[in-house]
Amino acid sequence: MALLLAVIPVNCALSGNAAETSDSTMSEWLKLASRFHMGGYGEAVYSRNFYSDRYQRYTDPQSAANDKSHGRFDLPHVVIYLGFDFGKGWSMGSEIEFEHGGTESAVEIEAEESGEYEKEIERGGEVFLEQFWIQKVFMPQLVLRAGMQVVPVGATNAHHEPDQFFGVYRPEGENTIMPCTWHEVAISLMGKAGNWSYQAMFLPGLDSERFGNQSWIHDGSASPFEFKIANNYAFAARVN
Repeated sequence: MALLLAVIPVNCALSGNAAETSDSTMSEWLKLASRFHMGGYGEAVYSRNFYSDRYQRYTDPQSAANDKSHGRFDLPHVVIYLGFDFGKGWSMGSEIEFEHGGTESAVEIEAEESGEYEKEIERGGEVFLEQFWIQKVFMPQLVLRAGMQVVPVGATNAHHEPDQFFGVYRPEGENTIMPCTWHEVAISLMGKAGNWSYQAMFLPGLDSERFGNQSWIHDGSASPFEFKIANNYAFAARVN
C-alpha cells in the first residue's frame, strides 16, 4: 500500500503574479510529494493455547501437566514503510517495526526499599529499524542496494508479511531455528528478467558464540553491542 502525502502552502495574495507563483509552488510541492511513499501493515492476534505456558514444562513436565489453558491478545508486528524517489534511478527505503506493541518503561516508588525511585520495564516488546537502504536502478536486471536490508535466506525472510504465509503466526519451524526477520547492514546486487529474479549479498557473518542446540543459528544475528561485530564476513545468494 502506498499513500500520497502532500504539503500544500496557502497563499492569499490577490495579484495575478502572486497567483501564478502560488500555482507554480503548489505544482512543485505536488511533484516532490509524489516521490514520497508511505505504507505499512499490522497484525492483531488472539490465541488460546491448550497447554502449559510455564517454563517448567521443559524441565519438570509433571508439575505443569495439569495447568489450565491460557489465552493471549497480541500485536506481533506493526510496521511503517517510508521511502523517497530521488529520480534517475536513485531511491531510498526504510522500515520501522514495532513488535508486541513496542517497549514501555515507568518510574515507580518502591515502598519496600525506603521509598527509592526505580525505573522498570513494563512491556518487553521491541522497536527497531528493520530496513534503511539506498539503491540505484541501472536496469531491471541490475540494481545496486546498500544499507540495512533483509537477508535473502529462507522462505519466511523473503515472504514475512502476514498475507504471504499460511497460519496466523510465522511458520514456527523456520522462525525458531533461523533469524526472522533476518536483516543486516549489507551491500547487494539484484535484478529481474522475465520470470527469474536473483539477489547476491555481502554481509557480516553470524556470531557462532550465540548458536545453541535449542535455537540452532537463530540468535547468531544478534549483537550485545550498539554495532554489529564483523570480524568475519559472509555471502548470501538467492535465485527465484
